[in-house]
Amino acid sequence: MTPVTITPASASTEQPVACIRIEQARLLYAQAPLGTLISLLVAPTLTLILWGVMSHAVLLAWLAILETTLAVRFGLAVHFERQARQMPALDTLDNLTATVPWAERWIARYTWACTASGIAWGGCTLFLALSPSLVYDTFIALILGGVLMGGVLTMTPVLFTYFAYALPLALPTVLWLLLQDDPLHVAMGATGLLYLLLALGTAQRHHDTILRSLRLAMENLGLAHSFAHAKEQVEESNRRLAEQQAAMRDSVEAIRELYRVVSTPCRHPSDQIQALLAMGCRRFGLAIGILAHIEGERYEIIQVLSPGGEIAQGDTFSLDDTYCRETLRTQGPLGIEHTATSHWHSHPCYRKFRLEAYLGVPVRVGTTAYGTLNFSDFRPRPTPFTTVDRELIQLMAEWVGGALEQERMATAAQRQQALLAHASRLNTLGEMASGLVHEINQPVTAITLYTEACLARLRRGDIDPEETRDLVEKIASQSTRANAIIQHIRRFARQGKPQYTVNPVGEMLTEINDFLELETRRHGVRIGYDIAPDLPAALADRLQVQQVVCNLVRNAVDATAASTALRAVTILARAAEAQIEIAVRDSGPGLKPEEMEQLMHPFFTTKPEGLGLGLPISQSIVEAHGGRLWATMNLDGPGMTFHFTLPAASSTEPRTQRPAHALEASLAGRF
Repeated sequence: MTPVTITPASASTEQPVACIRIEQARLLYAQAPLGTLISLLVAPTLTLILWGVMSHAVLLAWLAILETTLAVRFGLAVHFERQARQMPALDTLDNLTATVPWAERWIARYTWACTASGIAWGGCTLFLALSPSLVYDTFIALILGGVLMGGVLTMTPVLFTYFAYALPLALPTVLWLLLQDDPLHVAMGATGLLYLLLALGTAQRHHDTILRSLRLAMENLGLAHSFAHAKEQVEESNRRLAEQQAAMRDSVEAIRELYRVVSTPCRHPSDQIQALLAMGCRRFGLAIGILAHIEGERYEIIQVLSPGGEIAQGDTFSLDDTYCRETLRTQGPLGIEHTATSHWHSHPCYRKFRLEAYLGVPVRVGTTAYGTLNFSDFRPRPTPFTTVDRELIQLMAEWVGGALEQERMATAAQRQQALLAHASRLNTLGEMASGLVHEINQPVTAITLYTEACLARLRRGDIDPEETRDLVEKIASQSTRANAIIQHIRRFARQGKPQYTVNPVGEMLTEINDFLELETRRHGVRIGYDIAPDLPAALADRLQVQQVVCNLVRNAVDATAASTALRAVTILARAAEAQIEIAVRDSGPGLKPEEMEQLMHPFFTTKPEGLGLGLPISQSIVEAHGGRLWATMNLDGPGMTFHFTLPAASSTEPRTQRPAHALEASLAGRF
């Protein structure tokens, strides 16, 4: 029988006695061949010695009976070993409980066989009765004593088995010797009795030693299993910890990579989304990345990264022909590593496009379902998608939804800003209406006078070609002047999208010179210009920059209204590294410190009838160009100076290029 292998629970707490009993049976049968072999050698020897002095029939009958019992014992040992190999491992309590009765049966069988052997050896009393001399009696007693002590070594794993063997072996001989009249035989009987008691005591001590050894072995086995179990738990904990650490490192690296992508300055969110798709393809090991908009059953590609060109932006599909239908149903990340070997092999997307690998997640813009962010490949993915992969694509989808929401809000803010700017320009024209009417009335009046003079000469017939040509030229000149003023008004009042082009600063200021002089002259303010020569062109929307200048000049004119000194406004322009700085300086009284802090806040104004939107709108326009607007107190005289910067355009700047900071970025948090 193989050594007992059991769990710590069964060995140390619940069934220690059963475990020891099974081990006793194993040891009993393990030593059975040795005891059988000794008896097989001793019995023929005794028969041979007594052959010449006793009946051959008696000797052969005794030898046959003894050898039969020995054969039975040997057969039991062989059969036990065969069955023990087929027994289930004692690694569970059920197997252990089922094995104990089996072991008890085999112990009982061997005990009966040993009892039979003991009785056969006890039959040697007959040889004593037939012995012709004391020498033979002594030899027979010695043989029996040796066989008795041999049993101590081979049968004491089960003490009852040894008792069942020893008592029938020794008692008949001892009693016969004690009942003899001869003092020598009586002495031999007494000695035999003491020897029997000594053998039984030795067997008891040997048995106790075996039991202690088995208990210690069980305890050690339990400790070993407990240690092994604890070691397995520690190894499992270490493995899980290592997996968690690896997952954490992977997660941190993924978040860092995501941060690098979304924090890279781009001119439009679409550029960041394209970079996000490239990062996702690298991260997930898939070739195709898609941001799709889903409306009803229509699946439209909004952004795509497809190296093979299989899918292009603007392509539309039926939603049922995509895995995204299932992605929307799950309301979370959906991963498929190998479609052909999964239950997805019958999906229409696989039958139509043969996409083997897929990872997708829904995208929401605000509280509204927008579509999906998904990555796919025509080749299967060799490893399963990890928890980090699913969490990462969830973060990516949330960022995309936020970016789309921000873009939508920025677009709405841009429209509102454009409306505010247009309203501001119309308000400016309304405030300048009387001056504009006067300005237009001058050329119209001149045209009327020149026309009447020309008609009077025609009626008189006093036609001088030179004088008539001179009058007509004056009419045309005044008409051109009136038309220029009207065109300036129309251009200033028009509403349209910003057009960022390369514009010389001088030309932008010259176009509104009439407006500015009209406004300053109407309020009795002198306007001056200090434009640095060889200024680089600016990358700007001409009309918006002119609106900023008009707003600042009108504010400067209003600021000088209470001044008793020389009322003057100066427009300055200087180059500053890669920018152009334009400033409007006035000679007014300036502002208080607390007013300076609120100057750029919407609806803050120091004018009795002002709305407080001119400066915030101007600041938004300047920031949309990539510049900044600020105010300083004049150090060399009264008044204030408002400064703003514009990006300088290089010689290779395309005429439709946007500035570095998108207009919507500066407007999203302002209005």
